[in-house]
Amino acid sequence: MMEDLHERTRLLALAQEKIALSTARALSADGLVEVVVNASGAVVGVKFSSDACAKSTPKKLGASVLAASTAASADMRRQNAEILKPFTTATQLDLPDLITGAPSVRGLSAVPQIAEHMEQDWDQTVLRSAGNV
Repeated sequence: MMEDLHERTRLLALAQEKIALSTARALSADGLVEVVVNASGAVVGVKFSSDACAKSTPKKLGASVLAASTAASADMRRQNAEILKPFTTATQLDLPDLITGAPSVRGLSAVPQIAEHMEQDWDQTVLRSAGNV
């Protein structure tokens, strides 16, 4: 088990490094703008075609940048999910999948929905100076 744990830890570190170094590119539908995003989906590069200003208006170019950014970010999320797929599918296992006759632990990590009970308190300040002693 320890060898397996060490190997999974090594593979997870490699996956994290791969994600950290990855980028995604997208070209706008009109072909005037290319956007590059990093692993978190933040824009790290924008290129305009040489004739972008002549073929378009500032408003349309803005829309092209937004569309290309959205497409690149979606591609980045897909890439990240693909890289992490071996780890996310492994978490869907349950004890009975591994040990015959073992009890299920599927519902044990579920967080109770307490926010609905506290909803009426969310708009109140917690500072003593506001009279909430």
